[in-house]
Amino acid sequence: MNKDKALSRQILLFMLSLTFTIIIVAVVGSYLFYSFIIENFPGGLSASNSESMTVFDWVWIAISSIISFLIALLFAFKLSAKILNPLSSVATSLRRISQGDLSARAANSQSSLGEVNTLVRDFNEMAEKLQTLDNQRKSWNAAIAHELRTPVTILRGRLQGLVEEVFEPDPPLFKSLLRQTEGLSRLIDDLRVVGAAEGGSFTLDVKAVAMSDVLENVGASFCHPFREQGFNLIIEQNNAVTRCDPLRIIQCLTILFDNALNYATPGIVRVRSGYRDNLFFIEVEDTGPGVPDDFQRHMFEPFQRGAAGRAINPAGCGLGLSVAKAIMQAHGGDIRYRTSSQGGSLFLLRWPDAD
Repeated sequence: MNKDKALSRQILLFMLSLTFTIIIVAVVGSYLFYSFIIENFPGGLSASNSESMTVFDWVWIAISSIISFLIALLFAFKLSAKILNPLSSVATSLRRISQGDLSARAANSQSSLGEVNTLVRDFNEMAEKLQTLDNQRKSWNAAIAHELRTPVTILRGRLQGLVEEVFEPDPPLFKSLLRQTEGLSRLIDDLRVVGAAEGGSFTLDVKAVAMSDVLENVGASFCHPFREQGFNLIIEQNNAVTRCDPLRIIQCLTILFDNALNYATPGIVRVRSGYRDNLFFIEVEDTGPGVPDDFQRHMFEPFQRGAAGRAINPAGCGLGLSVAKAIMQAHGGDIRYRTSSQGGSLFLLRWPDAD
């Protein structure tokens, strides 16, 4: 506040000094002007009328000076208010944010100067992003704790049962423990991928790849599970070659195929690939029921799951599509969703054909 008062005083003193200077220049300039006229144009003015100041002249100068000072004071107060009020609001909001209140926002005014309005708007946008990141951090911490709790609890219970000889150490039990550790490994790897992508440290092993080989590889892994659940996997092959990290593309396709197995109704799952608009693309389309409209805007965010998804597959953690998004962004591309012509889901992976 002391700095605000100091700035206000500086503005006030500046305006008063400017007004005083203008008055002095006007008075002195009038003398110099009339002196110049008398010396160079003797017939234009009489010396008696031009060189002497009457009482009326001095009164007029005094009144004009007082009015000028009052106008300067008025403008100084208005100008300081336009500058200092938004700045004070920003300073107060900064102190509140430093104390942990991330909901603090600076007050803006249409009467403020343009540059000051820009400062307030940029500050509020920064505070909004900071609050969003903090909320995401809290959600991440809660979600990670929730996702780790279940497998860790199961592992602890089984191992404690083995120690206390409640369970027999037979192969089915060890397979169950192995599945839990594999689930933990997948969760940790997914968290690593998303975290590396957000931190800008996600690296790829990019090479020239025949996409038909990648699609055949993934298709062979899912052929049996699809057939068991009544799906017909159709891969429309072509001879296109692109540059990408094949293992990461396989990871993306695995995520999309898993989603189709878990959430789509039995039918055709069709895969297309090729070049479009100077980008390489892969489309994965199923026959339904698709993603609810109210969930589509959140579907690529970490730990986001729709109500139907939680009911159908309670074991999922909601990281799959966010991992696919991170991989595509690392390739310089993106992943998109739209409802297919058959009412199902159509996921589009695309990236530029470059290192």
